[in-house]
Amino acid sequence: MREDRPQAGEAGGTVCPTAVPEAGGTACPTSVSGRTGAAGLARLCVVLLAGATLHAQNRGQAEVALQGYYLGGDSQSLNTTTGAAFKFQDFFPRLGFLSGSFEGYGAQNRLQTGENFLELRGAPWMGHRWTVTGGDFRTPASLVEFPFYNIFTPEIAARGVRIQATHQDTQYTFFAGQETLSAGPRVPYRILAPQTVMGASAVRRIGKHLRIGGRFMQFSSSPRDMADNPNLFPAGRDIGLARTLSVQSLYTPVDRLKLYAEVSRPTAQGRSTVLSSITGVSWESKALTLRVNYALQGALYLPLIGYFTGDRRGPFAEMRLRPWKRLELYGSASQYRNNLENDPNVTALRSSSGSAGLTATLPWKFYANGQISTIGLSSQEPASAAIVSRNRQFSASLSRPIGHHSLQINWRDLNLAMSPVSQRQRATEIQDMYQFSHFFVGGAARWQQASGSEQRNSIYGRGSLQGNAGRFSAYANVEYGNDLVNRTVFATNTYSTTVIGVALRLFRDWNLQAETFRNRLAMDLNPESIFVLGGGGAAISQNLAALNQWSLYFRLTKQIRWGGGLPSESLDQFAASAVPLVGTVEGVVKARTLAGAAYAAGIPISLDGHHTVTTDSEGHYLFTAVPEGPHDVSLSATELPAEFDPGVPDKARLLVQPRRGARADFEVLPLSAIEGTVTGPEGATLEGILIRLIPGARYTSTASDGHFAFYNVREGDFNLVLDTSTLPENSKLLSEPSVPAGVRAGAPVPPAVFSCGIVSSQKTVRKVLDKK
Repeated sequence: MREDRPQAGEAGGTVCPTAVPEAGGTACPTSVSGRTGAAGLARLCVVLLAGATLHAQNRGQAEVALQGYYLGGDSQSLNTTTGAAFKFQDFFPRLGFLSGSFEGYGAQNRLQTGENFLELRGAPWMGHRWTVTGGDFRTPASLVEFPFYNIFTPEIAARGVRIQATHQDTQYTFFAGQETLSAGPRVPYRILAPQTVMGASAVRRIGKHLRIGGRFMQFSSSPRDMADNPNLFPAGRDIGLARTLSVQSLYTPVDRLKLYAEVSRPTAQGRSTVLSSITGVSWESKALTLRVNYALQGALYLPLIGYFTGDRRGPFAEMRLRPWKRLELYGSASQYRNNLENDPNVTALRSSSGSAGLTATLPWKFYANGQISTIGLSSQEPASAAIVSRNRQFSASLSRPIGHHSLQINWRDLNLAMSPVSQRQRATEIQDMYQFSHFFVGGAARWQQASGSEQRNSIYGRGSLQGNAGRFSAYANVEYGNDLVNRTVFATNTYSTTVIGVALRLFRDWNLQAETFRNRLAMDLNPESIFVLGGGGAAISQNLAALNQWSLYFRLTKQIRWGGGLPSESLDQFAASAVPLVGTVEGVVKARTLAGAAYAAGIPISLDGHHTVTTDSEGHYLFTAVPEGPHDVSLSATELPAEFDPGVPDKARLLVQPRRGARADFEVLPLSAIEGTVTGPEGATLEGILIRLIPGARYTSTASDGHFAFYNVREGDFNLVLDTSTLPENSKLLSEPSVPAGVRAGAPVPPAVFSCGIVSSQKTVRKVLDKK
């Protein structure tokens, strides 16, 4: 019987195994101004949009928006912010994602700029994946994941340049520019802050559980900027030049446990600084959540103007315990103090807080929540006595759904103990929300009582409405309150707030959003107040003060897509697969014989089971442009020539790195054929005689002409043995039953010959006599 393999294809020397598709509050400086021309901005938007439409083979999207915000009232001048915005994202094959944003607004008779930048993301170069941003950029203050929520870490926003390079588990970042702060109500724009920031960092993942990063930063401001903006440079932070060097790490030995550590050293000429650090542990599971940390942060921990960060020392702990499905217990505690540098010009603050509560699911679909919180605060200004306040709050709520309704009762008791007068507030609120299909309506009424130096009672109400139908959706919120303060001699404060908004999909990819807001506050004198105040001899109006404020906001947008739009998955993941960082895979294949090894040509090698190349005359193979990461390389068993068997091992797992080569060598074993014949006299039956190949368990049988063959036999010394029990009847073996056969690569094996004959048998002669 014959064992055949298909022959290898005539593939060329190399192939590319990938196919690229075608296709916390801010403070504002006193004087800043935008520096981008409206005409240049408009021209740039047109050029980019035209370029995007010309590259139809690319994949991208864009948005053009016209928006405005108008704020006015009886006691203020009209405040307007109006302008346009253009944003786009475009994927360029073999390059990466190009995105940009261009926003220009007129606010208070000045040109203000929003987020204006150009960014190229995921570009492969020199074995790294690069992201380059020019213009407005943002970079996080934390180098690794920060698992705590009690410490504020702002995002660093600046106007300049940011460059980031990523290689496997390592990321390098450099940025420099002038800090920007957000301004403007509903239409935010960026204003330049009087501080220049610069930083360089490196973050690396070590193994599967440890991530560590280090960063150097510099913050600088001129003496004039500091003098012009004293609110941005309070005592203790009035530094013209500060530098920080920090190291952060996060260790996750198991999925639920996180260990965080950070050390930061600031330096400032002529100023005493302290070594800052944060250490903590976090555990998160369905039954228990626990976070504990200790912070030691000096005033220059992160001297980013416009934000209050650092300047505290003390512990914090919080816990959530769910002993069973219907009950959850929670609590937290902290204790902090500031002015670690002992600056005599800084206000000394000390605080201690604690809270505890529970959430329970009760029978008959009732849900209950209760909490108690305490806050103690001590504030002492230089050369003054400390002011101490102790505050406590109790709160509870009970809710239950009834059909489409959701009813809830809230109660709160707040005690503010601060010298010289303490105050206590109580509030009870009833709320109902109704939802049916795409329609939602809700309302609440609250009874408030306040006691201290004076007694106050008030009723506060609010209502909300929301619904959508097809292309149209709308919402409305109304607030109304009435504070009655001593019905005889004090004024009555009445205010109301109304907000109405709509959203409409006008045409294909056109959307309109609009909102109007109105706030009224009128303080009218009652007769008793007129009598008391009029006794002073002053002519007074019955209307003490009035405020009637309104605003209008609108945003009209147009969506543009080309080349099928952008993928739904992460853009970084898409760029990594579409524009990969690449290396090479190569090796040598040799034929192993008893006489030694020789290069094997024409051997097919497979990469990841999809791409195949064959070895050249020197046994060499090469895959180019192999994406970084793990890959499987193997001898292609289905295409291996019939004269070879795969050696051991016949496959390898390689890790390809950018701009580097990975190597895997293989061996093949040459195969030969052993043929022979069983002969016999004319007319003899020679078919079906069994021949065994020893050593081994292989066997074959002869054809009708006595021919037999063994294919795909490796090198070695064998014996061909004829099984005499399979000879035809009246046949016998005339030759030896075993014939030696030596198999050597490149040398034919002499054919083996077995000879058999026919056994003749004489019949017994009997003489039969006839009776007469």
